[in-house]
Amino acid sequence: MISPRKHQAGIALIYVLLIFSIITLMASQMVTSLWLHTEKNGRYLERIQARHLALGAEQYVALLLEQDSEDDKKKKKQVDHERERWNITEVAYAVEQGEIELRIVDENSLFNLNWLSAKALDAKRFDLMFDLLLENQGIDSGVKDNIKDWVDKDQDALENGAEDNYYLSMEPAHRTADTAMVSMTELKLIKGIGEEEYEKLLPLVTSIPESSKININTAIPEVLRTVSKNISEGDVTSIIDSRSAEAFSKVGDLAKLPAFKEKTADLKSAPLGVDSNFFTVFIKASYRDTTFYLRTQLFRNAEGHVQVASREIGPNDYWVAAKKES
Repeated sequence: MISPRKHQAGIALIYVLLIFSIITLMASQMVTSLWLHTEKNGRYLERIQARHLALGAEQYVALLLEQDSEDDKKKKKQVDHERERWNITEVAYAVEQGEIELRIVDENSLFNLNWLSAKALDAKRFDLMFDLLLENQGIDSGVKDNIKDWVDKDQDALENGAEDNYYLSMEPAHRTADTAMVSMTELKLIKGIGEEEYEKLLPLVTSIPESSKININTAIPEVLRTVSKNISEGDVTSIIDSRSAEAFSKVGDLAKLPAFKEKTADLKSAPLGVDSNFFTVFIKASYRDTTFYLRTQLFRNAEGHVQVASREIGPNDYWVAAKKES
Protein backbone atom coordinates (compact mmCIF):
# COMPACT_ATOMS: atom_id res chain seq x y z
CA MET A 1 0.00 0.00 0.00
CA ILE A 2 1.39 3.43 -1.04
CA SER A 3 1.75 5.79 1.86
CA PRO A 4 -0.04 9.19 1.67
CA ARG A 5 3.33 10.95 1.86
CA LYS A 6 4.70 9.13 -1.19
CA HIS A 7 1.42 9.70 -3.02
CA GLN A 8 1.63 13.45 -2.39
CA ALA A 9 5.28 13.51 -3.52
CA GLY A 10 4.32 11.83 -6.81
CA ILE A 11 1.56 14.36 -7.44
CA ALA A 12 3.95 17.20 -6.64
CA LEU A 13 6.48 15.80 -9.14
CA ILE A 14 3.78 15.68 -11.83
CA TYR A 15 2.89 19.30 -11.09
CA VAL A 16 6.54 20.31 -11.35
CA LEU A 17 6.92 18.51 -14.65
CA LEU A 18 3.71 20.06 -15.95
CA ILE A 19 4.80 23.57 -14.94
CA PHE A 20 8.24 22.96 -16.46
CA SER A 21 6.59 21.83 -19.74
CA ILE A 22 4.38 24.93 -19.81
CA ILE A 23 7.35 27.21 -19.18
CA THR A 24 9.35 25.43 -21.90
CA LEU A 25 6.46 25.77 -24.36
CA MET A 26 6.04 29.47 -23.53
CA ALA A 27 9.77 30.08 -23.89
CA SER A 28 9.77 28.26 -27.24
CA GLN A 29 6.86 30.35 -28.47
CA MET A 30 8.56 33.54 -27.33
CA VAL A 31 11.79 32.60 -29.11
CA THR A 32 9.88 31.68 -32.30
CA SER A 33 7.85 34.89 -32.16
CA LEU A 34 11.01 36.93 -31.60
CA TRP A 35 12.74 35.20 -34.54
CA LEU A 36 9.76 35.81 -36.84
CA HIS A 37 9.55 39.41 -35.72
CA THR A 38 13.27 39.91 -36.31
CA GLU A 39 13.07 38.22 -39.71
CA LYS A 40 10.07 40.35 -40.68
CA ASN A 41 11.82 43.55 -39.63
CA GLY A 42 14.96 42.45 -41.46
CA ARG A 43 13.02 41.88 -44.69
CA TYR A 44 11.24 45.19 -44.24
CA LEU A 45 14.52 47.06 -43.77
CA GLU A 46 16.03 45.26 -46.79
CA ARG A 47 13.08 46.31 -48.93
CA ILE A 48 13.36 49.89 -47.72
CA GLN A 49 17.06 49.90 -48.58
CA ALA A 50 16.41 48.36 -52.03
CA ARG A 51 13.70 50.97 -52.64
CA HIS A 52 16.07 53.81 -51.77
CA LEU A 53 18.69 52.34 -54.11
CA ALA A 54 16.09 52.35 -56.89
CA LEU A 55 15.06 55.93 -56.15
CA GLY A 56 18.71 56.92 -56.15
CA ALA A 57 19.11 55.41 -59.61
CA GLU A 58 15.98 57.29 -60.71
CA GLN A 59 17.51 60.57 -59.55
CA TYR A 60 20.73 59.71 -61.36
CA VAL A 61 18.83 59.39 -64.65
CA ALA A 62 16.99 62.66 -64.00
CA LEU A 63 20.37 64.34 -63.46
CA LEU A 64 21.69 62.90 -66.74
CA LEU A 65 18.68 64.28 -68.61
CA GLU A 66 19.04 67.72 -67.06
CA GLN A 67 22.76 67.79 -67.85
CA ASP A 68 21.96 66.79 -71.42
CA SER A 69 19.56 69.72 -71.69
CA GLU A 70 22.24 72.09 -70.37
CA ASP A 71 24.68 70.76 -72.97
CA ASP A 72 22.11 71.37 -75.72
CA LYS A 73 21.59 74.94 -74.52
CA LYS A 74 25.32 75.58 -74.76
CA LYS A 75 25.35 74.19 -78.29
CA LYS A 76 22.15 76.12 -79.07
CA LYS A 77 20.76 72.95 -80.61
CA GLN A 78 17.95 71.06 -78.86
CA VAL A 79 18.55 67.57 -80.20
CA ASP A 80 18.35 64.15 -78.55
CA HIS A 81 20.03 61.15 -80.12
CA GLU A 82 21.29 57.67 -79.30
CA ARG A 83 24.91 58.63 -78.65
CA GLU A 84 24.15 60.88 -75.70
CA ARG A 85 24.94 59.86 -72.13
CA TRP A 86 21.32 59.47 -71.08
CA ASN A 87 20.80 56.64 -73.61
CA ILE A 88 21.51 53.69 -71.32
CA THR A 89 20.33 50.57 -73.12
CA GLU A 90 21.33 48.41 -70.17
CA VAL A 91 23.83 48.69 -67.36
CA ALA A 92 24.40 46.86 -64.10
CA TYR A 93 26.64 48.12 -61.34
CA ALA A 94 27.43 46.89 -57.86
CA VAL A 95 26.58 48.73 -54.66
CA GLU A 96 27.34 47.73 -51.08
CA GLN A 97 25.63 44.36 -50.49
CA GLY A 98 23.63 44.69 -53.69
CA GLU A 99 23.35 45.55 -57.37
CA ILE A 100 21.37 47.92 -59.60
CA GLU A 101 20.25 47.16 -63.16
CA LEU A 102 19.17 50.12 -65.24
CA ARG A 103 17.64 50.73 -68.66
CA ILE A 104 16.22 53.89 -70.26
CA VAL A 105 13.63 54.04 -73.04
CA ASP A 106 12.87 57.20 -74.99
CA GLU A 107 9.08 57.30 -75.15
CA ASN A 108 9.27 59.65 -78.14
CA SER A 109 10.79 56.79 -80.09
CA LEU A 110 7.50 54.84 -79.91
CA PHE A 111 4.00 55.17 -81.38
CA ASN A 112 1.73 57.14 -79.06
CA LEU A 113 -1.66 55.43 -78.69
CA ASN A 114 -3.21 58.66 -77.41
CA TRP A 115 -2.88 60.04 -80.93
CA LEU A 116 -5.87 57.87 -81.78
CA SER A 117 -8.13 60.24 -79.85
CA ALA A 118 -7.29 63.10 -82.25
CA LYS A 119 -10.01 64.73 -84.34
CA ALA A 120 -10.41 65.95 -87.94
CA LEU A 121 -7.36 65.75 -90.23
CA ASP A 122 -5.02 64.61 -87.48
CA ALA A 123 -7.29 61.65 -86.77
CA LYS A 124 -7.04 60.39 -90.36
CA ARG A 125 -3.26 60.76 -90.36
CA PHE A 126 -2.81 58.85 -87.11
CA ASP A 127 -5.31 56.19 -88.18
CA LEU A 128 -3.26 55.49 -91.31
CA MET A 129 -0.06 55.32 -89.28
CA PHE A 130 -1.54 52.85 -86.79
CA ASP A 131 -3.02 50.77 -89.60
CA LEU A 132 0.51 50.38 -91.00
CA LEU A 133 1.85 49.40 -87.59
CA LEU A 134 -0.83 46.74 -87.14
CA GLU A 135 -0.38 45.45 -90.67
CA ASN A 136 3.39 45.14 -90.31
CA GLN A 137 2.95 43.25 -87.03
CA GLY A 138 0.27 40.93 -88.38
CA ILE A 139 -2.39 42.20 -85.95
CA ASP A 140 -6.09 42.43 -86.85
CA SER A 141 -6.94 45.99 -87.93
CA GLY A 142 -10.13 45.85 -85.83
CA VAL A 143 -7.96 46.46 -82.77
CA LYS A 144 -7.66 50.12 -83.82
CA ASP A 145 -11.36 50.90 -83.33
CA ASN A 146 -11.32 49.19 -79.93
CA ILE A 147 -8.41 51.35 -78.76
CA LYS A 148 -10.02 54.49 -80.22
CA ASP A 149 -13.22 53.81 -78.30
CA TRP A 150 -11.12 53.30 -75.17
CA VAL A 151 -9.38 56.70 -75.40
CA ASP A 152 -12.14 58.85 -76.91
CA LYS A 153 -14.49 60.92 -74.74
CA ASP A 154 -17.85 59.51 -75.79
CA GLN A 155 -19.90 56.32 -75.56
CA ASP A 156 -20.57 56.01 -79.30
CA ALA A 157 -19.01 52.74 -80.40
CA LEU A 158 -17.22 52.71 -83.75
CA GLU A 159 -18.08 50.09 -86.38
CA ASN A 160 -15.59 47.55 -85.03
CA GLY A 161 -15.21 49.11 -81.58
CA ALA A 162 -16.67 48.59 -78.13
CA GLU A 163 -17.91 50.85 -75.33
CA ASP A 164 -19.36 50.25 -71.85
CA ASN A 165 -22.26 48.13 -73.10
CA TYR A 166 -19.72 45.49 -74.18
CA TYR A 167 -17.32 45.62 -71.23
CA LEU A 168 -20.04 45.65 -68.56
CA SER A 169 -21.19 42.23 -69.76
CA MET A 170 -17.73 40.75 -69.15
CA GLU A 171 -16.52 38.93 -66.04
CA PRO A 172 -15.25 40.87 -64.22
CA ALA A 173 -17.20 43.83 -65.57
CA HIS A 174 -15.46 47.13 -66.24
CA ARG A 175 -15.91 50.34 -68.20
CA THR A 176 -13.97 52.08 -70.94
CA ALA A 177 -11.57 54.76 -69.77
CA ASP A 178 -12.95 57.40 -72.20
CA THR A 179 -9.83 59.46 -71.60
CA ALA A 180 -6.15 59.40 -72.49
CA MET A 181 -4.38 56.16 -71.76
CA VAL A 182 -1.89 56.39 -68.88
CA SER A 183 -0.54 52.85 -68.66
CA MET A 184 0.16 50.18 -71.23
CA THR A 185 -1.44 47.61 -68.91
CA GLU A 186 -4.78 49.09 -70.02
CA LEU A 187 -4.29 47.25 -73.30
CA LYS A 188 -5.07 43.99 -71.51
CA LEU A 189 -8.58 45.28 -70.79
CA ILE A 190 -9.39 46.16 -74.40
CA LYS A 191 -11.45 43.94 -76.69
CA GLY A 192 -9.44 42.06 -79.31
CA ILE A 193 -6.11 42.31 -77.49
CA GLY A 194 -5.00 38.93 -76.22
CA GLU A 195 -1.62 37.88 -74.92
CA GLU A 196 -0.15 37.59 -78.44
CA GLU A 197 -1.31 41.05 -79.54
CA TYR A 198 -0.20 42.53 -76.23
CA GLU A 199 3.33 41.14 -76.49
CA LYS A 200 3.65 42.43 -80.07
CA LEU A 201 2.40 45.93 -79.27
CA LEU A 202 4.09 46.51 -75.92
CA PRO A 203 7.63 47.24 -77.20
CA LEU A 204 6.29 49.54 -79.94
CA VAL A 205 3.73 51.81 -78.29
CA THR A 206 3.49 54.36 -75.52
CA SER A 207 0.90 56.49 -73.72
CA ILE A 208 2.10 60.06 -73.40
CA PRO A 209 0.30 63.37 -74.14
CA GLU A 210 -1.27 63.67 -77.57
CA SER A 211 0.93 66.66 -78.44
CA SER A 212 4.06 64.48 -78.56
CA LYS A 213 6.14 63.85 -81.68
CA ILE A 214 8.30 61.01 -82.96
CA ASN A 215 11.99 61.73 -82.47
CA ILE A 216 13.59 60.67 -85.77
CA ASN A 217 16.96 60.39 -84.01
CA THR A 218 15.76 57.64 -81.67
CA ALA A 219 12.62 56.18 -83.26
CA ILE A 220 12.59 52.41 -83.56
CA PRO A 221 12.37 50.98 -87.12
CA GLU A 222 8.78 49.74 -86.69
CA VAL A 223 7.62 53.27 -85.85
CA LEU A 224 9.58 54.91 -88.67
CA ARG A 225 7.78 52.61 -91.08
CA THR A 226 4.43 54.08 -89.94
CA VAL A 227 5.30 57.58 -91.18
CA SER A 228 4.10 56.67 -94.67
CA LYS A 229 3.21 53.61 -96.72
CA ASN A 230 5.79 54.86 -99.21
CA ILE A 231 8.63 54.32 -96.73
CA SER A 232 10.32 50.96 -97.20
CA GLU A 233 12.64 48.95 -94.98
CA GLY A 234 15.51 50.28 -97.08
CA ASP A 235 14.42 53.86 -96.37
CA VAL A 236 14.35 53.11 -92.65
CA THR A 237 17.83 51.62 -92.84
CA SER A 238 18.99 54.79 -94.59
CA ILE A 239 17.62 56.92 -91.72
CA ILE A 240 19.26 54.77 -89.05
CA ASP A 241 22.62 54.72 -90.86
CA SER A 242 22.55 58.51 -91.31
CA ARG A 243 21.63 59.33 -87.72
CA SER A 244 24.29 56.90 -86.45
CA ALA A 245 26.93 59.00 -88.23
CA GLU A 246 25.45 62.37 -87.30
CA ALA A 247 22.17 63.18 -85.58
CA PHE A 248 19.52 65.09 -87.52
CA SER A 249 19.35 68.68 -86.26
CA LYS A 250 15.96 69.28 -87.91
CA VAL A 251 13.29 67.18 -89.59
CA GLY A 252 14.05 68.79 -92.94
CA ASP A 253 17.41 67.03 -92.94
CA LEU A 254 15.60 63.81 -93.88
CA ALA A 255 14.83 65.30 -97.28
CA LYS A 256 18.55 65.43 -97.98
CA LEU A 257 18.71 61.64 -98.03
CA PRO A 258 18.48 60.26 -101.59
CA ALA A 259 15.63 57.95 -100.63
CA PHE A 260 13.44 60.85 -99.44
CA LYS A 261 13.89 63.47 -102.14
CA GLU A 262 10.51 62.59 -103.62
CA LYS A 263 8.80 61.86 -100.28
CA THR A 264 8.99 65.25 -98.60
CA ALA A 265 5.19 65.57 -98.55
CA ASP A 266 4.96 62.42 -96.43
CA LEU A 267 7.46 63.84 -93.96
CA LYS A 268 5.71 67.20 -93.63
CA SER A 269 2.40 65.63 -92.67
CA ALA A 270 3.87 63.32 -90.03
CA PRO A 271 4.32 64.18 -86.31
CA LEU A 272 8.13 64.26 -86.40
CA GLY A 273 10.73 66.02 -84.28
CA VAL A 274 14.39 65.79 -83.29
CA ASP A 275 14.17 65.96 -79.50
CA SER A 276 12.44 64.09 -76.69
CA ASN A 277 10.76 65.01 -73.44
CA PHE A 278 9.36 61.74 -72.08
CA PHE A 279 11.65 58.97 -70.86
CA THR A 280 11.01 55.75 -68.99
CA VAL A 281 13.62 54.22 -66.72
CA PHE A 282 13.44 50.55 -65.75
CA ILE A 283 15.23 49.84 -62.47
CA LYS A 284 15.93 46.57 -60.69
CA ALA A 285 17.60 47.17 -57.32
CA SER A 286 18.84 44.19 -55.29
CA TYR A 287 19.92 44.46 -51.65
CA ARG A 288 20.96 41.24 -49.87
CA ASP A 289 18.07 38.82 -50.57
CA THR A 290 15.50 41.45 -51.59
CA THR A 291 14.79 42.76 -55.09
CA PHE A 292 12.85 45.95 -55.82
CA TYR A 293 11.50 46.73 -59.31
CA LEU A 294 10.65 50.27 -60.31
CA ARG A 295 9.39 51.74 -63.57
CA THR A 296 9.44 55.55 -63.63
CA GLN A 297 8.32 57.83 -66.41
CA LEU A 298 10.17 61.15 -66.41
CA PHE A 299 9.10 64.36 -68.12
CA ARG A 300 11.64 67.01 -69.14
CA ASN A 301 10.13 70.42 -69.85
CA ALA A 302 11.32 73.10 -72.27
CA GLU A 303 13.57 74.61 -69.59
CA GLY A 304 15.30 71.26 -69.08
CA HIS A 305 13.85 70.52 -65.64
CA VAL A 306 12.94 66.88 -65.03
CA GLN A 307 10.04 65.68 -62.93
CA VAL A 308 8.39 62.34 -62.23
CA ALA A 309 5.29 61.78 -64.36
CA SER A 310 4.44 58.33 -62.98
CA ARG A 311 5.84 55.36 -61.07
CA GLU A 312 4.98 51.67 -61.12
CA ILE A 313 6.37 49.23 -58.56
CA GLY A 314 6.82 45.51 -59.14
CA PRO A 315 8.16 43.11 -61.79
CA ASN A 316 5.64 44.11 -64.46
CA ASP A 317 5.39 43.47 -68.18
CA TYR A 318 7.33 46.63 -68.95
CA TRP A 319 10.45 45.23 -67.31
CA VAL A 320 10.03 41.91 -69.13
CA ALA A 321 9.66 43.68 -72.48
CA ALA A 322 12.68 45.84 -71.77
CA LYS A 323 14.78 42.79 -70.99
CA LYS A 324 13.65 41.09 -74.20
CA GLU A 325 14.67 44.09 -76.26
CA SER A 326 18.04 44.57 -74.56
